[in-house]
Amino acid sequence: MGRRESVVVPETAVPDDETAAATCPYCDRPFRRKRLRDLHVGDAHEGLSDDETAAYEAAVEAEDEDLFVYHLKVAGALGVVFTALFLLAVVGFSL
Repeated sequence: MGRRESVVVPETAVPDDETAAATCPYCDRPFRRKRLRDLHVGDAHEGLSDDETAAYEAAVEAEDEDLFVYHLKVAGALGVVFTALFLLAVVGFSL
């Protein structure tokens, strides 16, 4: 019996049956979302226009906000897990 290999497809990769939402104006790389293109342009290319710089800064700010929300969710989940473990320990040792 053969082993199944799982292929990880990055979020920036555009499947063959899908059209790219945005393309880099410098290197023609396709992206699934415009925000990913804006991040790429700001990180990989120099000599950006004012509009491209503003789009890059907005994309970075949006990524920072998403990361902050993710951290809050992780901290909340850890708090729930630790609270549940503590309550289980109290109940378990009180029997």
